[in-house]
Amino acid sequence: METLLIVDDEVANLQKLKRTFLDEYVVLEATSGEEALDLLRQQSVSAIITDQRMPTMTGVEFLRESLQVTPDAVRVILTGYTGVDDLMNAINQGHVHRYVTKPWDPVTLRHSIKQEIEHLRVRRENIRLSEKLQKVNALLHRENKQLRQEVESLKDSGSEIIFESYEMQQLLELVDRVVGTDSTVLIHGETGTGKELLARYIHQNSPRQAAGFVAVNCGAIPHDLIESAFFGHRKGAYTGATEASKGFLGQAEGGTIFLDEIGEAPMELQVKLLRVLQEREIIPVGATQAEEVDVRVIASTNRRLDQMVEEQRFRADLFYRLNVFSITVPPLRARLLDVEVLAPFFLERACIRMKKLPVRINRKTMKLLQSYEWPGNVRELENEMERLAILCRSESEIDSAQLANRIQHSEPPRPSREGLKGQVGELEKRLILEALERHSNNKSRAAAALGITRQTIIAKLKQYQLNR
Repeated sequence: METLLIVDDEVANLQKLKRTFLDEYVVLEATSGEEALDLLRQQSVSAIITDQRMPTMTGVEFLRESLQVTPDAVRVILTGYTGVDDLMNAINQGHVHRYVTKPWDPVTLRHSIKQEIEHLRVRRENIRLSEKLQKVNALLHRENKQLRQEVESLKDSGSEIIFESYEMQQLLELVDRVVGTDSTVLIHGETGTGKELLARYIHQNSPRQAAGFVAVNCGAIPHDLIESAFFGHRKGAYTGATEASKGFLGQAEGGTIFLDEIGEAPMELQVKLLRVLQEREIIPVGATQAEEVDVRVIASTNRRLDQMVEEQRFRADLFYRLNVFSITVPPLRARLLDVEVLAPFFLERACIRMKKLPVRINRKTMKLLQSYEWPGNVRELENEMERLAILCRSESEIDSAQLANRIQHSEPPRPSREGLKGQVGELEKRLILEALERHSNNKSRAAAALGITRQTIIAKLKQYQLNR
């Protein structure tokens, strides 16, 4: 409930004003300007209503002094005098919002105060949003600067994916079929598997590589800033919008926008993204007409979007628009051979950043690294290599005793009884089942996602007795 301060040296007028507003507001009262200023120093108010003619301090003088204490409160002055000089003095010195002549009507005065307080709420909200937007922009600027510095310190970062495993070879052969197109790509995978790296690989090997790549975490933008952050705003669209902003989609014009963790996107953003995918246009905040936008959309998720659709937590129409070309990045535990090339790469990069001499990983340490299942995937491996780079001093190689306890005491994965053939078969079965699950058991779409024919997937289902 908003708080009002009423000031009048006549008690009868104070009581009348109090009765006028008591049902809707918390009402503070004072019989002089000095008393009112003391109240303002103790408690914030949304509006001040004061009589003009008072013995020791006039209403205008009191309002001028109150600006030092509560500069944004609504200011209303009541007077029986309507001279032009008095009016101008009240506006210039007291920053008066309303100048009400006596006798005043309670209904009209109540309506006027309600209007002014509503305007105050809008002003305060605009200021809050503007400050919040400035903080978000500053954070994004710092993150982009840090990212640019990391990219510049590495050769061919993002244009090359480091791997040794058959699983990643198969994945990249599939990805290479889509890099030269403008098709929307949906990347599935656990947290830390490298979905953003794969998105950058697609962009940097596509015809759009000369334009921007904009990565956005869909769950990290405050709800009240989503529209401006994604679609931009016009100058003067709201208080604090001193210049126009392109938004993420405008920044990615001609290039690629990566919607990281699309499953975290709130419903209001899902609706607007659907329009982008369908109509290829956006409406910035404060604009009256839609603008065309030329961007390629790559999205990622660690969630089951089809299940979220069934639970009505994700729009079905947006899911089908995103699920044009679907790929799954296997977890690191399913491609432990990659640890043998990723670990030295991350260790060398960490040493370069810390200006340390390069160190190598001995065989025993590497075996332990390949025995661990890496629940945090590639990101966990990178963090462990950074920790080792911090620990090592002048040693030429990493000792296994320096590994984290959880890795030192991990159990090695048990080999399959059927050898390599059996393991490849298990991987094939898993990929087929995942593709069928994502595409609601539609064999044609699942086969297209895997890069095989419908007849092949039917034969594989029969071979592995997966027809049920």
